[in-house]
This record gives sequence, structure tokens and C-alpha cells, in this order.
Amino acid sequence: MRNFTKIILLLVLTGINQTVCGQAMEATNRLNLRGPVPPVDTQYGKYKSYELILELSPGLENSYNIKKVPFSAEKFTSNFFISGLKKTNDGDFKIKYNLTRFELVNDEDYLETYYQKAPAYYIGLESNLEISDKSGKVIYKRYTTPKVCMYVTNPTETYERLSYKIVNDNFNAMIAEFEGFYLYGPAISNLKYVDIEKKKKSKSKFNTDEFNTSVQVLPNLVDVDRENWLDLFGEAQNYWKEFVAFQDKEDEDLAKKVRFTANYNLVATNILLGQIDEANKYMPGVKENEKSFLGMRTDYPYLTTVIEEIDRYKKITEKASTIEAIQAEPVLASYKKSATAFRYAEFDGEVLNVDSEVFKGKVRIISDFPELVDLRTEQTVSGLRSMMDGIGSEKSSVRIYVEGEKKPKKTNLKKVVNIKDNEGRMYIVGKAGRGVPLVSVGAAVDKVETNTKRYSLFEEVKKGAKVSLYHEFFPQDDYSLKKPTQDEFFTPPVFLGRRKALKEYFSDCPKMIESIDKGVYDFENKETYIKMYDDYTEFCGNS
Repeated sequence: MRNFTKIILLLVLTGINQTVCGQAMEATNRLNLRGPVPPVDTQYGKYKSYELILELSPGLENSYNIKKVPFSAEKFTSNFFISGLKKTNDGDFKIKYNLTRFELVNDEDYLETYYQKAPAYYIGLESNLEISDKSGKVIYKRYTTPKVCMYVTNPTETYERLSYKIVNDNFNAMIAEFEGFYLYGPAISNLKYVDIEKKKKSKSKFNTDEFNTSVQVLPNLVDVDRENWLDLFGEAQNYWKEFVAFQDKEDEDLAKKVRFTANYNLVATNILLGQIDEANKYMPGVKENEKSFLGMRTDYPYLTTVIEEIDRYKKITEKASTIEAIQAEPVLASYKKSATAFRYAEFDGEVLNVDSEVFKGKVRIISDFPELVDLRTEQTVSGLRSMMDGIGSEKSSVRIYVEGEKKPKKTNLKKVVNIKDNEGRMYIVGKAGRGVPLVSVGAAVDKVETNTKRYSLFEEVKKGAKVSLYHEFFPQDDYSLKKPTQDEFFTPPVFLGRRKALKEYFSDCPKMIESIDKGVYDFENKETYIKMYDDYTEFCGNS
């Protein structure tokens, strides 16, 4: 038997007992690892673990009571993980996720319980995330301001799984910049390793125990410093190369499994080492030997996607020089602090509609058509997803309760020009966000389609002849730019793709491009947007 000294030593050092399963079928194990692209900031590159502290809003459990399903906070905790890091009670990183508010809106007359014959739920949440290093120093903070969405699901989806996904997606969205800046990437969550076993009737003399020992290096990588991976993989890779064209007349099915696994392991380990050209050498062997069902394969397409994603991730992150590590706590509009934040905004003011009519009174803007998040699979959409582009908060109802009148005046945001509150603040109505494509694109297997196209209320911050700056009041609270020649308000991505979007928007101003390339506008806060506006005005004229 081959002596895999480094692998056996690894198993001893990490306290893992090597076992070989005696079942009739191969034991397949999924791995959660991180890709080879180095972090922008390498100071935490050797951190291997994290502690997760989860604080869940009572509103979450209350939503379970409404749906009459049992609630378990422990299940939520177990549902959270970070690829490539080990979850422990005393981890290198300490991650605190606080779901401050969560509400299942279930008692308003505007609710649509079905959308295109699929179940729909109106759910709002507010949260924050804080990460500390080993010394206890807070190194990262993020906030999600109060926001309600309409979630459309498959008919077979349970509320329990839906709520897990909503909270988990929120956690992942807030931690994404941290992962992209401080951790190796991208996250690779579906690589696998396989213990090969013979069928009882097999006459093959192939040494499955020896082969299975060689793959034990893979499940323990999170305990090994990345700089040691090359040396660690070397012995196993040389062994696997002996089997990429393996033949065994005594058991041809087994031989094909061995060839597939050897090629797969060489592709996977070379991907993790960042040796993409070397990985590509063994991709044909994976494709040729993978067992297919009705001509369909899963592993070869997945590995192809991982390689493409690494290239895309590398191009994007190499342009990110900095992030706003500690986000300032957002200043919320008063309605977002109220108990009805996920239902409507309400204040005293006056409304000017497109017919030049003015109505004074208590103005209520209802969240009856919030951002729509489509969680249906392609099989259940039935070709109707493209219709989502026509659905959005342009239909958000507006009610003006005029003193002395029994019934409120009714309209919607699309028919409103502006609204002025009793303190003199003016909010104009405009288009923001984007729609969704008919067909999902991108590397993510579980890509979620979100229709963020909406009519919003904006407060003017600074007005220019070519570009103006606005702050969104309803339904969200983004900062946006607006050119008089364009209908929609513009908000760039927060992190990945931000510079590219900004350079396209300010393509008429070479000095702005220089500042964008230097990372001057990388942060997502009020100060950055004001500087962006002021710099554009100084560099290229805006009066």
C-alpha cells in the first residue's frame, strides 16, 4: 500500500479519524471551501474559524405562530455558515448578526396571497452585522434598513424554508463585502470527494482503501494554512495522475469511476491552488467518464462554471482597493422607526398630482406593491417571469385624508408629481431600480430574481445642470444621481462592479474616471455621494 505520509500526518494533527465506508455505493461528501483569489486585505488571510452569535427578532417567532408551524432558533443558527471557515464556539472571527425586526404582514386588505398562481408573502426586516477580530476589535459593520418585499415561492415551498432563506440571504448580502475584501474567494460550496467501493461481485484487485486514503486530504483543508496546500496536494496529485486513464478488464464500471474520480480530484485541487491551466488539462477526462442521466451531466458543467467564476471574480476584486469597513449607522426617516414601517409611510403634507390638483391632509403611502423577489424555479414560472417588469411600486397606493371629508382621496405614485411635508421638505416622484431578465444568467445555481424597478419619492440634496443628487425617502433610502436627459435615477452597485458602473455614468468627464480608478468613490454613504457630485461639478462643470 502506498504510504501517504503528509495525508496521514494531516489526519493525526487535525484529530480526524480516517474511516472507509463499507456500503455498496460510493460515499459522496460535499465541501465548502474558498477559491484561490487572494483577499484585497491579507491581514486576516490565516484566520480559519469563526464564532457566530445570532440575535433573532421576536417578530420571527411570531410569524411562525401566525403560520402555525413550530419555531426553532437552533435551526436558524445551524443554517448559517461561511464557506472555507470552520464554525466554532471560540473562532478567530466573532460575527454578530442581529435581526432587529421581522414581520410577516398578514392582516392588510391590500395583500395578494397569490401572484401568477404562486404563493406570495409580504415580509419586512431590519438587521445589522458586526465582525470582530481575535483581539476583539470591531473590523466590519453593516446595516439593513427597514424594508418590505413580496416573496413569490413554489407552491410546494414551506414557510419554514422560506424564512430560513430570507434571513440567510440577508446575512449573506451583508457579509459579502467582508468576504470579498478579507477572505480568499470566491466561495466554492459544491466541490466533492468520493470514497470508491467495489461491488461485492467485483473481481477487480484495485486497492480502494489506498485510493480512498488519498482523498482524505480534501475534507480537512480548512485546518491547513493555504501556503501549505501545494505541498500537501503534491503527493496525492502524483498518485491520481496514475489513474486518469486507468483500465481494469475485471470491472470496467469500477475503472470508469476511478478514472472519473482521479480526473475530478486533479481538476478540483488545481482549481483550489489557482492553477487553472493545469486544471483544464483534466476537464476532458471528467466529461468523458462522468456518469450521465439521459445525456445530462452535473459535475462537468459545475466545474466549468467554477473556473469561469474564478476568472470573473479575479477581474472584479483586483479593482477593489478599499471598502468602508465600519458603515455609519443610517439615519432613518421617522416612518421607518414606527411600528407600521413595513406597511406604509404617513405624515402631514400636500400632494400635487399629474392633473395639477393639490390635496392637503394626512398623506399615507402604502407598501402594497413592494419589491418583488421571485423564488420560483424555472419549472413553475410558466413563461410569465417577463411580466414582472411591469409590476412594481408605481402602483403603490397613496391616500390623502383631508380634514372634514369622510373618505380619503385615492391615487398612486405614478400619478403623483410631488409631495410636500408639513416641514417644507419636497419629495419628487421618479423611477429607480431595474427589472429582471426573462432567463436567469450568471454562475449562481440558486440565483434569485429580484424586481427592484420602482417608483420612488426622492428628496433633492444638490441640484446641477447635468447631474443632481437625491436621497430616496420611499420605499427605500438609497442615494441616487439623476441626469435631466435620463428618465431613471442611478444608483451604482455597492461593491462588485461599482467602479465599472460609475465610469460608464461619468464617461463624459475624464477627471472623474481618474478618481474612480483611484477608489475615491468606493464607499456607499452620503459623504461619498456629495463628494462625487462636488468633484463632477469642479472637474467638468455642472451649473
